[in-house]
Amino acid sequence: MVIVRAPLLPTEYASTSGEGHLAPQVKFYAGTNATLCIDQPCVVVAGKDIAMDIVFQAPKYLDSIKPNIVATAAGISLDYPLFQDDACVGITNTYCPIVENETVEYSYTMHLLDVFPEITVSLEFTLVDKNDSSDIICFVVDIQVVKTID
Repeated sequence: MVIVRAPLLPTEYASTSGEGHLAPQVKFYAGTNATLCIDQPCVVVAGKDIAMDIVFQAPKYLDSIKPNIVATAAGISLDYPLFQDDACVGITNTYCPIVENETVEYSYTMHLLDVFPEITVSLEFTLVDKNDSSDIICFVVDIQVVKTID
């Protein structure tokens, strides 16, 4: 699995992951008005929601998948609670099971806890095959947490 630094562009995905599959296209929305983030770090407000739309090509047959986020700041990495064990509920264009090479559109909105200090954080987002715990897609988005936006 190749970790992709997410190209946050509102265009069709075109690059490869290094394993012959298209890298995920990621649209990341942050701020008080859910603004599409183009440049990293994305400015996010503690205590507000952030959202992502992901388009990817299934590398294999997938019966069930699970999302995972690891937040890293100041050299410390922690699993971030997503409160979604079944990523199939976030798929918007098809349903599970997913067949190999199928294009999948996945959306997720999460609440950024208001306890976060003003800090830059790397979020490593992974979709995992629940049957064998293998990574399906993985990308990193850098965010700048602020308390308010002027």
